[in-house]
Amino acid sequence: MRPPVQDVRTSQGFAAGLVAGAITISATYLGLFTGRVPAVALALWEQALTLIPLRLFSFLIVRLKFAAKPLAFWGMLTGLLLLFALAGMVAARPFSRRPWLTGSLLWLLSSGSLALLSFPRALVYLSSHLSAQGITPDPRLLQARVLAATLGYGFAFAASYALLLWATGRIKQGGLTRGGDSLNPLTRGITRRSLLLALLAFLSSFLLQGMQRAWAAASELFSRIKGLPPEVTPNDKFYVVSKNPPGVDPVVDARSWSLEVTGLVARPVRLKYEELKAMPSVEQYQTLECISNEVGGDLISNARWRGVPLREVLTRAGGPLPRAVKVAFHCADGYTTAIPLVDAMNPTTLLAYEMNGVPLPREHGFPLRLLVPGLYGMKNPKWITRIEVVDYDFLGFWEKQGWSDEAVVKTMSKFTTFDRQAYPPGELPIGGVAYSGDRGIREVEYSTDGGRTWQKGEVKQPLGKFTWVLWGAIWEPSKPGEYVLKVRAKDGSGVLQIERERPPLPEGATGYHTVRIRIR
Repeated sequence: MRPPVQDVRTSQGFAAGLVAGAITISATYLGLFTGRVPAVALALWEQALTLIPLRLFSFLIVRLKFAAKPLAFWGMLTGLLLLFALAGMVAARPFSRRPWLTGSLLWLLSSGSLALLSFPRALVYLSSHLSAQGITPDPRLLQARVLAATLGYGFAFAASYALLLWATGRIKQGGLTRGGDSLNPLTRGITRRSLLLALLAFLSSFLLQGMQRAWAAASELFSRIKGLPPEVTPNDKFYVVSKNPPGVDPVVDARSWSLEVTGLVARPVRLKYEELKAMPSVEQYQTLECISNEVGGDLISNARWRGVPLREVLTRAGGPLPRAVKVAFHCADGYTTAIPLVDAMNPTTLLAYEMNGVPLPREHGFPLRLLVPGLYGMKNPKWITRIEVVDYDFLGFWEKQGWSDEAVVKTMSKFTTFDRQAYPPGELPIGGVAYSGDRGIREVEYSTDGGRTWQKGEVKQPLGKFTWVLWGAIWEPSKPGEYVLKVRAKDGSGVLQIERERPPLPEGATGYHTVRIRIR
């Protein structure tokens, strides 16, 4: 039994819109009309990112790792494909009566939508690409080029759609033949179910192939970049800072050591080392950065830690009393500091006794140290002997000397791959690390012209929510000469790293890491 004419019209329009949309999207992806730079596709991708809820994006990053961004990109293109298909379905019937009007409307609608959604960002992408090649484009010509591209993509859709309907016998002498017998034999018997199954098969293959290519490209990229630090810093390479002169850090005997929990708690307790280790423990990756770390400095490292949540120890003491404000820490070397009660009760704040699978080394605080995600190293004290809950603004050793009491980590990024001043021509792998405390890193950008234009680097999936990320890119200088390279990062909420250069005292250094090199 033949399907009703209306169903055939609808499915034919959907199929024509689907194929025409695939042609249009392929043109944007290949960068046709924009000098093989996919400026419009990349601009649409950035626009789509603003629509993805941060929690959902973070979930995808954690679950899918390297595949998250490629999957989101191909998903965005697939969404556009479906929109084109739906537009074709809606336009199928009017097309039969006023083909010139419907075709023009499709062209104006598609090109206008592309221009509206992509124009400003596409200009930036195209300009950056040309600048990287040593070309300074005229702004008016650049705008005309992007506008012509979006009009061209719209024309590609409208023309492809009309051609497909004509080729399948849907248009006949300016109208649509009413009888089902006049339909093209190739389209006879099409049902919505078969069309849907074919569409799902096509989209699944489309997404899988794109994801596999992007995954392989990302893995290959980081294998080509030399000079990146290991994601987990070995204990003997982990930076060491304390208030003590060299060689006089405390030596603590775990057999005689105990942790006293006192102050504004319901029942003060004292825990031995083995008692603490017998409590339920958790493991987490966390980066530590010293508040005195300069822009581009080395006082930052990452490790895998094991310990007991601080709030569980406070609960063992009956919990803080209602008037408690801060939790202070007293250490074997006389060091003191304090954190707000809300941070102390966060389940991710740990009293750590293991580092990278072994007991804490002496220089890193054996037998016990604090880890507070998102705060500089001065708030992560070592050699802890006593925890005191207080009802006043306790100022510790460094705080009394003018360092920040909040000590919230500033977003940072740096290069780690440059080991000399001069390099031969050709491809130059570059990269480094970026870190933003407990806020995560959304993206890293680098500039090769002193900050005039920026390009995105590839960001590797972090080991955890509180760690640095590795980033990298393959840069090919356009000609010999001197280059000024800069790097910057955006945290997980999209806030850009502070550009203004400030010294570490009192709140941590800010500014973009800058490297000057020469291409021979």
